[in-house]
Amino acid sequence: MALALVLVVFTTLVVSGLCSLFEATLFSTRIAALEASRADGRHVTGARAFLKMKLNIAGPTSAILILNTVANTAGATLAGMLAAEVFGSGFVPVFSGVLTAAILFFSEIFPKTYGAVQWRRLWPAVVWPLAALERSLRPIVWLTQRVAALAIPKGQRVSMATEEEIVAMIRLGAKAGELTRTEMELLTAVFHFDQVLCRQVMVPWEQVIWFDEDWSVEQCLGTVRRHRHTRYPLRAGPRNDVIGTIHITDLVGKSPEDQVDLKALARPIRSVPESMPVARLLREMQTLRRQMAVVVDEYGNTVGIVTMENVVEQIVGPVQDEFDDESPDVVKEEEGCFLVAGLLPLRRLNQRLELRLPGRGDVDTLSGWLVAELGRLPRVGDEVAFGHAHFEVTEVLNNRAEKVRVTIEERPSDETPSPEASSPPN
Repeated sequence: MALALVLVVFTTLVVSGLCSLFEATLFSTRIAALEASRADGRHVTGARAFLKMKLNIAGPTSAILILNTVANTAGATLAGMLAAEVFGSGFVPVFSGVLTAAILFFSEIFPKTYGAVQWRRLWPAVVWPLAALERSLRPIVWLTQRVAALAIPKGQRVSMATEEEIVAMIRLGAKAGELTRTEMELLTAVFHFDQVLCRQVMVPWEQVIWFDEDWSVEQCLGTVRRHRHTRYPLRAGPRNDVIGTIHITDLVGKSPEDQVDLKALARPIRSVPESMPVARLLREMQTLRRQMAVVVDEYGNTVGIVTMENVVEQIVGPVQDEFDDESPDVVKEEEGCFLVAGLLPLRRLNQRLELRLPGRGDVDTLSGWLVAELGRLPRVGDEVAFGHAHFEVTEVLNNRAEKVRVTIEERPSDETPSPEASSPPN
């Protein structure tokens, strides 16, 4: 009788432990790893079978749960009966507590942890026993799934993962060392790409280098020599209407003394509302084969331009060529102290410095946020405190904060940020 008790306990622990190991390996094994194994010619048949189970995970999961439930229930019941005969009924509560602890550690915690960590080594060994288990319990699995389906409204589908959950998994992958920081930033930027609007990435009209429709070739060439851009918007009229773009190749072979109608050279340019998502603009640029668009506000006024480079930078980060100004938007002066460009978008500032500055209506840049906090145009020396960050305006240009010093102090992460603004002494 004692031998029977040992066999029942041992069998229960082994079967339940294998179920936990199968479950952890099934959920931890990545589809990309299976695809790579199949492409490399390693475990081709096994990878194909495991991939099939991953894509229809309800079947093997149900089979594992059925076997695990039966093993634990039947094993615990039978072991309790045998323990009463071997040790007496008074010892059964103690035996039940010991058996529960053994199942918890040896059949749950240890195998699930091992399967989640060592899934790369385990999946080739797990695939065929798991496939056999699913096949043998398929009728019972089918029946349980039909019963469970009665509780789900017809046509309702449960999403495997939301966008927020996928982004969280990307960050966990980077934290675990599976993804580099660059890979994490690229993947995260892709998921946030459809939330970015044209007004958040455009170059404000005040910073745009343009040609006027009445300019001579000499004036145009002088502007090209100073700024070294490839394309220039062609401005017309007092409202800064943009009627096209001039490519520097359009001026090749032209003498400074030549009289040229720039409007005849201008290439078409697309006008887009500032509220257009850049993901949609990118598709239009690809379709129309355009590199630049002019951004207009709700009143039809020109407020800036957006280029293909501006759009791509939302995914891959800043892109500079040999003629770009290499001064970065964020300069680290010392530990916890940064000099930041006032026109840096809030979204990018939050990412770079791990802040949580909230947007305010149509405010998209650090300078605009400071104006909203101060309630007026910024002046040199203005200061704003927000949570564990302190902002000081160090340079003002054209009524906007050109440079801002940001000092970040270490504070408890659960501290609720609250803005406080102050002005320099008069």
